[in-house]
Amino acid sequence: MVQIKPQDADRFLSRPNPDVRVVLIHGSDTGLVSERAAQFVKTVLGKGDDPFALVRLDSAEIAADPGRLADEANTIALFGGTRAIWVRLGGNRPIQAAVEAVLAAPPQDAWVVIEAGDLKKGTGLRKVCENARGAAAIACYADNDMALDRLIDGEVQAAGLTIEPDARNLLRGLLGSDRLASRSEIAKLCLYARGERSIDIAAVRAIVGDAGASATDEAVDAMALGDVKELDVSFRRLVASGTAAFVIAAAALRHFQMLHRIAAAIDNGATSQAAIDGASGGLFFQRKAKLEQQVRLWTLDRLTAALDRLDRAILDSRLKAAIADSVIAQALLGIATLARQPRR
Repeated sequence: MVQIKPQDADRFLSRPNPDVRVVLIHGSDTGLVSERAAQFVKTVLGKGDDPFALVRLDSAEIAADPGRLADEANTIALFGGTRAIWVRLGGNRPIQAAVEAVLAAPPQDAWVVIEAGDLKKGTGLRKVCENARGAAAIACYADNDMALDRLIDGEVQAAGLTIEPDARNLLRGLLGSDRLASRSEIAKLCLYARGERSIDIAAVRAIVGDAGASATDEAVDAMALGDVKELDVSFRRLVASGTAAFVIAAAALRHFQMLHRIAAAIDNGATSQAAIDGASGGLFFQRKAKLEQQVRLWTLDRLTAALDRLDRAILDSRLKAAIADSVIAQALLGIATLARQPRR
């Protein structure tokens, strides 16, 4: 299989090809990588409720036991049907041989979905998945204007709203570096405009990138630092002010993806400062000091566990809308508790 073209990615993921059982989703837009991996897993599993149909692994587990990936891929589901093995790639953990073993004897009723960061073209796992017959590689980079318009239209229409042309132009200019961040900002804007017929430019100026983002950052930092009391206060204040719990969870997911990239770089030999500078982008210096503290608290394995918990909480909150706030609050508090445990 060759690399899937960007314009064909969503169509490919929405209609799984039974001849392609290994799908690598990678790129610099970690939010889009995460969103597409989650959507593809949901598509292949359908509406089944078998808790054993989805297996989550990280590259450290596979590197320690290279045969496990093929074993999981070829295991028959307890209640029949399709299975998905969702792999998160991080750090200096080679899994190429394990993936090649799966491709040598492809499963009949399972898909292996690999979520990775930016991989160099023509090397390693990306090369394997772009060239192998039973694999596909999908690169995820920052959304262009056309993709942003589709994202804006989808969220705005789902909220029963329209958006004025000048408001759209301004909003588009404020989005784009990360799909999850963009979606969260649009969702926050739609909540603000609830009860109106249309979103105008004043609403965009008032909401997107406003001080509310700072309040959300405070909650996320409290969680990552293990400050349970501050997290509880911040979360309750945000929800009471009208911020949807899933917006807070999405911000937490983005932040922990950044921490995961930093931990992976350190695991790969980078200094702590170089890893932080390389992954934190335009983060304000006030938050960088907190980030340095957080990096000392979290190991790569525990970050993977936290990301899995956030993934599940966001999915559960969508399935159980009536208790979404409680589902996300419990997940965030659980992760904050994990941060307080001594490193091993």
